[in-house]
Amino acid sequence: MIRIILINLVLFLTPFVLVWAWTQFLAAQQPSATSRKRYAVAAMVGLLFVLASLLSYRVSSGNAPDGSYIAPYLEDGKIVPGRFE
Repeated sequence: MIRIILINLVLFLTPFVLVWAWTQFLAAQQPSATSRKRYAVAAMVGLLFVLASLLSYRVSSGNAPDGSYIAPYLEDGKIVPGRFE
């Protein structure tokens, strides 16, 4: 249980830490306008790569959208997990 809480906490705090690190970098370096534009373009390209990977995962996952879902149920005292058919 503690592992799940720690993983969720790390995932929640990661964007805040990245923004803090970014503001510290900008305050210390004072990059020019062209450097900031390059960073913005790199961030947008990275975001597009993330979206493309999520879309490709969705398309290639095994669960078809037209399949029917069988909910978990109890059979002979054992839980049968849910599945798509």
